Amino acid sequence: MRVMIYQLRILKGLLYPKRSFFQLEKAESVYDLRLKLFLLFLMSTLVFAVSGFAGIGSHVFSSELTEGSSGEFEWLKSYFIAGRFILGLFYAALIIFFQALWFWTLTDVPYSKLVVLQAFIFPILLLEQAINIFLTVQLNLPWSSSPFSLGPIAQYMTDKRYFIYFLGCISLFKVWVISIQLYGLRILSRRRQLSLFGIVLGVHLIFWLGSAFLAFLDFKKIL
Repeated sequence: MRVMIYQLRILKGLLYPKRSFFQLEKAESVYDLRLKLFLLFLMSTLVFAVSGFAGIGSHVFSSELTEGSSGEFEWLKSYFIAGRFILGLFYAALIIFFQALWFWTLTDVPYSKLVVLQAFIFPILLLEQAINIFLTVQLNLPWSSSPFSLGPIAQYMTDKRYFIYFLGCISLFKVWVISIQLYGLRILSRRRQLSLFGIVLGVHLIFWLGSAFLAFLDFKKIL
């Protein structure tokens, strides 16, 4: 009996989602998944390492960076970049594996197919990260003030930092991601659309609330 194999092509999945998800739904196994995941993790570490090289997020250690000697400065800078590199791995694991696990727990879709779904949307989030790096370096705009998010609107509405960070997490890129996840789950799962919408929105709310909380924390006082 012939086994139907789906070959993972991320760009094709983004450009032709209907065809890709229908092929994935009928497939019994996925080919090339490990290689593509390795490349996605590599891309994530590179993007986060670049943000570390640009000094994004180093305000927590700014006093230590300026008060020490040149040797200590280079050591702390290397340490910080390495930390961002590891953060890139952690970020990729959360988005690809944890969100897939969340969907697998609450739907009837095989875990491997959900990992493929997350592989489709992950480059969109990396693109957002790269644009935020550009905005920070070139225009001195933090991610919460990105023109592609609700952060600037929140800043006109209130001065509550947590609320600003929370709305700053909601961007056009996140809407794009949610739309692809919903579309894919509608094809892959037998669950009702309203239920799928709650499942997808729920995991994103967890990430947005968590991201806003981490941004809100004053790590200078904690450290």
